Amino acid sequence: MGSATSQARAGIDEAVQAQPQAGLEDARDLFRASRALERSPQVLSSLGDAVSSPDSRAALAQRVLGQLGGAAVSIVAHLARQRWSETDDLLAAIDEAAVRIAVRSTGDDVVGEIASFERIVASDAQLELALGGLQGSADEKSALVHRLLSGRASETTLAILDHLVRAPRGRRIGQRLRSAAKQVAAAAGRSLATVTTAREINPAQLDRLRAGLERQYGRTLQLQQVVDPAVLGGLRVSIGDDVIDGTVRSKLTDLRLSLG
Repeated sequence: MGSATSQARAGIDEAVQAQPQAGLEDARDLFRASRALERSPQVLSSLGDAVSSPDSRAALAQRVLGQLGGAAVSIVAHLARQRWSETDDLLAAIDEAAVRIAVRSTGDDVVGEIASFERIVASDAQLELALGGLQGSADEKSALVHRLLSGRASETTLAILDHLVRAPRGRRIGQRLRSAAKQVAAAAGRSLATVTTAREINPAQLDRLRAGLERQYGRTLQLQQVVDPAVLGGLRVSIGDDVIDGTVRSKLTDLRLSLG
């Protein structure tokens, strides 16, 4: 992340807080704005042009996105006023603002629903290809997501997943889903901790594990459980760049390495 973007990210908080009444439909509008700008490289380049004035960049955003809701246009205009290291950083900021608005008033377990869908995709090579491959239109991929999850996931989760399959941004679908889960957790003021075990852990054990990890890390955590029989036993916890690997598979690997 460039230094300009590091400073500009404060604009995401400012833009979202300035629209306290914005809701899920406004988040959808922000996702639409992000995709529209991605399809218009010349406009996107102008919005990220550090030479032009902040006011002229904001005016351009309002002009080209005027058909969208007022809250979404205001947020994009505010972000366009900031100075970003790369134009892709501006797109990422719009996406993050959309996620924050989408989840801030929901009581649904959006992280859990995204994580569950990520496991489904990871376990089915054909589904992963259908959602993340070059074949098939964005509308077809969106329709597939809605067909799979309609009635099984919240509208908030569906809105986020719809955007992910429509705008892969050069990343594999699994990467996009994991990144989205982290963003949703961060929007709720939590860090995402991924717990991998050979068998499912019951809720009481997860609560005790979360409490212990929160004491250790000094922050609120959202636990995402992944069941992977290949680890054989024990558990592996990933929090950001930290990995605590106490799985049987890891211990056997260490033993083999020590034996030469």
